[in-house]
Formats: sequence, structure tokens, C-alpha cells
Amino acid sequence: MRNNYIGWKNVFYFSFVQGLKEKSYRWLLIITCVVLIFSVPVKTLFDNRNTQEELPSEITVFTVYDDTGLMIDYGQSLDQSRYENVDIVTSPEISFEEHTKKLEESHNSTELIVHITYEESGYFNLTFVKAGNSDLSDDDADRTSEDFQNFFVKAKLNATDVTEEQLAFLNREVNISVESASETGEIIPEEQEEEGISFTEYFILLGGITIVTFIISFSGGNIATSIVTEKSTKVVEYLMINIRPMALLTGKILAALLLVVIEFAAMGISYVLSILIKNMIFGGGETQESAVDNISAVMNSLTGLNPLHILLAFMMIIVGILFYSILAGLAGASVSKMEEITEGMKLFQFVMVVGAYLSMALCIMEMTGSSGGMFHNFCCLFPISSPFIVPAYLMIGKVNAGIALASAVILSVLTALLLSFTAKVYESMIFYQGKVLKLKDIIQIAKERNRGKEEKS
Repeated sequence: MRNNYIGWKNVFYFSFVQGLKEKSYRWLLIITCVVLIFSVPVKTLFDNRNTQEELPSEITVFTVYDDTGLMIDYGQSLDQSRYENVDIVTSPEISFEEHTKKLEESHNSTELIVHITYEESGYFNLTFVKAGNSDLSDDDADRTSEDFQNFFVKAKLNATDVTEEQLAFLNREVNISVESASETGEIIPEEQEEEGISFTEYFILLGGITIVTFIISFSGGNIATSIVTEKSTKVVEYLMINIRPMALLTGKILAALLLVVIEFAAMGISYVLSILIKNMIFGGGETQESAVDNISAVMNSLTGLNPLHILLAFMMIIVGILFYSILAGLAGASVSKMEEITEGMKLFQFVMVVGAYLSMALCIMEMTGSSGGMFHNFCCLFPISSPFIVPAYLMIGKVNAGIALASAVILSVLTALLLSFTAKVYESMIFYQGKVLKLKDIIQIAKERNRGKEEKS
């Protein structure tokens, strides 16, 4: 009775080296890193070029109709250099309706009209009109409308003698609560609704789900493809002479995981290099300040960042990858030919998609504060979805250590059971040649293996 895991190190080294030698892996890694390294500098270059090569506006006349009574001086509303040749008319002789009709009758007009009104529903409406047969481009009109809108927002505050801080204060939401008094005169507060997550927390969750999904998908695909290739080329028959099936599967899982880690590390380093190159060529400027603000917002959202949560999150990711990798190994063993691998991977892909979609559904519901404790706890404890959602939830402090620990225990137990199930059927499946095995066929193989052991005992 030999140990089922003897020889896994040899399989790990062999699979890792072969993975590095694959042209598809190396070229994908090289191309991705090169694109990331040049992405930020090239984007900054085009942004600067668009700013520096700003052409004069095609507009010759800009007419303002103000029906708000705010007494704003629109003579300096377009004070940028691109509007030097634009004639601003603030006291038109004809009405707005007559002017628009006249504009429709004109040909090749380069005039732009804005009509400013205050609607009863409580907002200012800016309507920009240009001739339908005008040579004036839509891009130029859109840019002018944005510049005028920025001016109008500031001028509106000055006209009402209100600062931006005061306006923000006045526009704050008003919360209303209805409470009851007890017989003793104490206030019984109304139950508070569950608070939703912020946009920053939402994007952190989506980022975590995407990363875990990519790792699971990539490692699972590599494992299944490697097993099917060895089965179809008869290489597995030579490997099985000295190595047990579980040692073979364990080595392949760890090798695939290390290849994914290397790829992610290379991508992260490439992106950092891209930012450093951009700063060396163009300097930091507003982009760097914006990046610092974004990083600060993310760090402020990571309220659950502590050693215990980091350990639990790492454990959930590792055990989750092991769970899905074993499932991918079973899927690969159920296939005999490379052209059938898509059919064999359906169960693996279905389970992975269900887990990822449940996690994303929880994120969307959390945005509105309507997820409820029951669905939240279900997604965190359900072993199919827990590897996707729990690590990111731990980082933002939206799940306590008790729930996370229970989730890790449940996922570990299920992974152990799946490993035990795999040990019973993997050896028979890895030599299988024929049509793609279904789930019921795999279960039947496990039953026959159990029956055979019972007869021998």
C-alpha cells in the first residue's frame, strides 16, 4: 500500500516547467506585460496632445437667451483661447422662437444659441440649438455647451451670493423618522434599514470577484487541458508507472496555481513600471493627485484590514482554488480527446459561473441596502460562492470573523469530501477512453469502487 501522494513534487516540477515552456503562456505573458507597460504613458501622450493641439472653435456667433432673471453677465462666459473669434450676443433683438425659425431657414450657419430657463420641477434647463444644415460639427457644439455649463454653474452661485460649501450644505438629504413613546415616556426608535455599500466598496468587491474568478478559471483550464493532453498522447500511462493518480493531480494543481501567481505578479509589476515611466516623462500632475485620492478612498474603505481577516481571506482563496481545481481535474479525466474538452468542462464552468453570479448579485443588492441578512449569510456560507465573496467582504469589514471562519470550515470540509470522492474514481477515469462521462457516470464509478473494496474486505 503506497502513499497516494508520493511523487507529487516531481509532477509539480515537471508541470511547472512545461507550463513555462508553452509558447501560448509565454507570448500571452509578454504581450500583456508590454501592453501594460506602455498603456499609461501612451494614454497620457494622447491626452496631452489633445490638450495642446486645441483648434479654434468653428462657432462665429454665440447667442444667449436667459429667462431666469439671475442677472448674469455672459460676456465672459467663453473666455478660453479657442473662443477668441466668437461674438457673444447677450441681448438679442428677436425672441428665441423667432430666432430658431430664422436659424432653420439659414444655410451653413455657424451660430449656436442657448436658451436658459428655470423649470417648475426645480432645476435649470440649458437648451442649445444649431442649424440642422450647418457645417458646425457636433463635437464642437458639445464642447462649447460643456464649457458654458461650467461657467453657468459658478455664475449661478455668485448671482445668488451662495458659496459651493453652503450650497452643498443646503442640498443635503433630510432624514425623517417616526418614533413611538413607551408608557414610561421613553422613545422607542424605529428599526433602521440596512445600510448599503458605497461605490468604492462596490468596485472593491467586483475587483475581488473578478480576480478570484480569473485565477480559478485559468488554473482549472490548465489542469483539465494538461490531463486531456496526457490522456490523448498516452503520456499518462508512462507517468502512472511510478506515480499514483492523486499525486499526479496534486502536482498539477499546485503548478497551475504558481503559473497564475507569476502572471498576476508580472502584470502588477508592469503596471507599476508604466506609472513610473509616465511620471519620468510627463511628471505626476493631476493624474498623480487623482491616483493618490483613489488609493486613499480605497484604503479608507478597507475597514476590516487586520491580520486575522487577511489570514481568513487567504485561506478562503487557497481552499476555493483547490476545490475548483479538483473539480476541473475530474472534468479533464472524464474526457478522452481534446476536441471534447468543452463538453467535459460544462459542469466545472456551470458551478463556477453560479458562484460568481451569486456573488455579483449580492454586491448589486448591497448597493441598494436590500440584500437582507439571510441572502448575505447564504452567499457567504454557500461553498460554491464563498471563495468569490468572503475574501473581499472581509477586507471591507462587511462580514465578521465568525461567519468567515464558519465559511472556511464548510468549504474545507466540502473540499476534503470532494478529494475523497476523487480518490475513489480518479484512477479509473484517468485511463478512461470513450465518450464524455456525465455526472451520473462518475457517481456510478464511485459506487463500483466502493463495492469492489467491500468485496475485497
